[in-house]
Amino acid sequence: MTHTFQATLSLAILLISLFGNAIAEDILFHDESLNTGEFLENGPYRFIMQADCNLVLYVNTTRALWSSRTSGRGTSCRATLQNNGNLVVLSGTDIVWTSNTAVGANNYRLIVQGDGNVVIYGAAMWATNTVQSNRRLL
Repeated sequence: MTHTFQATLSLAILLISLFGNAIAEDILFHDESLNTGEFLENGPYRFIMQADCNLVLYVNTTRALWSSRTSGRGTSCRATLQNNGNLVVLSGTDIVWTSNTAVGANNYRLIVQGDGNVVIYGAAMWATNTVQSNRRLL
């Protein structure tokens, strides 16, 4: 029994060390940011702040469904969900893109949904409008 437990524990430790950082979250809360190279992920959908300052939603890591169209407009950019419901791409303190969804202080969250849509909730007030059917993923 002890040998089986030790083998199981060793396997669990190995899996955590190999894949512990591979699980990405699909939610960004207000006052949180995605820095360059960071992303949210749900299934085949990845919402990433790229090094070129472009915020992009990909399916299957290769096909872009949506982009902020801010490539080359800044350096060391980050995407921040502000506490007023506005999603912004910032280069330093300069705003290079905005979702224009500021409505007032609340508890907002941006979610990469399993259907391929990225939505800011407090009330649904902004989305990438990229809902995908399962047939389109193939």
